[in-house]
Amino acid sequence: MSNYIHTPIQDIGDPEFQLLVKELCLCIQLDLALFEGQPLTYMLMVIGREKKALTRDHLLLDGILTTKVAKLSPDSVVYRVCWELANVKKTHIESFDEKTVLSLIKECHKVFCPTPPRPKRTARWQRDCQFTTEQIIQRRRNGVL
Repeated sequence: MSNYIHTPIQDIGDPEFQLLVKELCLCIQLDLALFEGQPLTYMLMVIGREKKALTRDHLLLDGILTTKVAKLSPDSVVYRVCWELANVKKTHIESFDEKTVLSLIKECHKVFCPTPPRPKRTARWQRDCQFTTEQIIQRRRNGVL
């Protein structure tokens, strides 16, 4: 069993997988040379970080990304990649059977670029204390005290 999503893209010689990567590059309008020597997870992270939209606008009608997950051969590398992405998302591959490979990638790529948590607001007493401290410091600078 190979871990395809963490293997560099060029090291996987499967033509269907290489077509999948080329279609993804067309979809997000980035050059394939940017991802040379990088794994698929890096590409998915870049998609999330740069907020690239995964749409069918630039895709072929009969490409890998537009095929249903259920129609992929269980022995194929693309199916294994989909299976690994579903596992990372902690869902079963069967839940994506009626969806396209592009839809699966859309749902699963967010795992590789999680949004940072929002900063906590300071409590009122902390803000009041900080405000009075700043006032005291400002008065001392002005020579009032």
